[in-house]
Amino acid sequence: MSTLMILHSNTTILLNNHNLINFTRDILNTPFIRYKEFILLYANIQEWCREWIIIYPLKELLKGLQYEISGDFQNVSINRCIDHSKQITVGDVFVSQTNNRIFIDEAIRRGAVAILTECFIPDCMVPQIIIPTDMHHFKRKLSTLTYELYGSKIKTIGITGTNGKTTVASFVGQLLRQQKKSVCVIGTLGVFENGNRLDHYLRSNTTLPFYDFIQVVKYCYEKKVDYIVLEASSQGLLDQRLCNYPIDVGVFLNIGKDHIEFHGGMVPYKKSKELLVLLSKHLVINDDDAWCKSIAEKTYLPVTRFGENQKNDVIYQKVDYTKEKIKYKFLVGKKALHTEMTNSGYYNGSNLAAAIAVMKALGISIEELKPVKLPKGRLERIENEQGIEVLIDYAHTPDALEASLGAIKTYAKKEVYVVFGCGGNRDRQKRRGMGEVATKYATKAIITNDNPRYENPVDIIADILQGTKRDKAIVEMDRKQAILLALSIATRGDIVLIAGKGHEQEQIVNDLVVPFSDHEVVKSYFGELAGSITKNDPVA
Repeated sequence: MSTLMILHSNTTILLNNHNLINFTRDILNTPFIRYKEFILLYANIQEWCREWIIIYPLKELLKGLQYEISGDFQNVSINRCIDHSKQITVGDVFVSQTNNRIFIDEAIRRGAVAILTECFIPDCMVPQIIIPTDMHHFKRKLSTLTYELYGSKIKTIGITGTNGKTTVASFVGQLLRQQKKSVCVIGTLGVFENGNRLDHYLRSNTTLPFYDFIQVVKYCYEKKVDYIVLEASSQGLLDQRLCNYPIDVGVFLNIGKDHIEFHGGMVPYKKSKELLVLLSKHLVINDDDAWCKSIAEKTYLPVTRFGENQKNDVIYQKVDYTKEKIKYKFLVGKKALHTEMTNSGYYNGSNLAAAIAVMKALGISIEELKPVKLPKGRLERIENEQGIEVLIDYAHTPDALEASLGAIKTYAKKEVYVVFGCGGNRDRQKRRGMGEVATKYATKAIITNDNPRYENPVDIIADILQGTKRDKAIVEMDRKQAILLALSIATRGDIVLIAGKGHEQEQIVNDLVVPFSDHEVVKSYFGELAGSITKNDPVA
């Protein structure tokens, strides 16, 4: 017979399974502000185990902070702390970081039982916790408690680098699942539990905002997920979206030109990414990248290295390739692992080596390396009956575009066309480089819009043209028309690369978010040629 013992202050309550459920429900519906700590001890004949009851004790979160309470908390039950009003459900506390009354009122309508704010909100219909100067310390305490209550049971891998974060995160997730592990992957493509996208109201940032992230950690704990794999962007790290949450393995892939204007230069850009070191317990380093090597040389943390050099912990080699497939050999200690994947360029051998190095850092031995797939929008082929190879890729930096076009040129027999643009209100420095790379490798580069935002598209394209060979560049402002132009020029055996947006499903112009899909434009074009759709059918 199993029993449950609750320790609270000097009171001990013994329960059996018959009344456990009702008692637990009563505990979870009790105002957290009354309680300081619960410890749950569960015993049965075979084993003893110790767990925390799953609550956030508010008094612990507020201890040591300067705060005031307005309103009656005696009948308040707290479920979650949420800072996005549209995510609020009944029982949540709304963390108001802007004190915007519109968001506060929306949160209350959706069921917020209290407001956590930096200043008093007059005529507020729910109780308030006012933390005028210590909101960041509250966030750090919440981060620590989230780890202690949930995250300490889950291994977390954080991946940073200018290029390859999404691919490496996907590869790590696939390798863990090959080893029969349960895994959640968080990144540019969304949040996926064992390959299935979560339908929660989470934001679409590469690195989730902090209050979204702790929701996912709690969800993973409840679902008994073994590993969380996340993309750690430079902006996400600088914005403290992970706060002080511990990372078991921090992965450093490379450094290139991206987000330079946001950070104010390459040095602060690098420093932002290096914040991942401070959260990590173990590092995985690309030994082929000078910046990554410099991180390894400065750290006292254990390091697992990957690269082409024979001294690395994980070594990758290209064995053979055709237009369709590329074969790799990986050396992990004395063990040789062989696999193949769709020919997406030699550089993806480095990405897979990074994923294997993560497994080694986690202490997971791979006996057989099964094939892995590239994530959506990463050199993704669109099948058609016209004999044109059409590839859609997320490449939006000079390095990434060069890697993709360089891979294509290794097997291209005829002409190569590339369609691309550069985002508005983003790094102007990379635009010239994108133009240089495009016209270096492609027969023709068709330059178009890619999320111009609030910037004049004419100015963006002018910056790109500064780096192009003008006789190889065509300007077509309308992205749909630019794609159709490339497809109409191409003939059987040619290759068309549509770069920059990959998996994205919208175009951002000023403050408008317009539905748009490179995939749908291509499929509609070939569908019209095949007679399966007409010109009157909607396209993207």
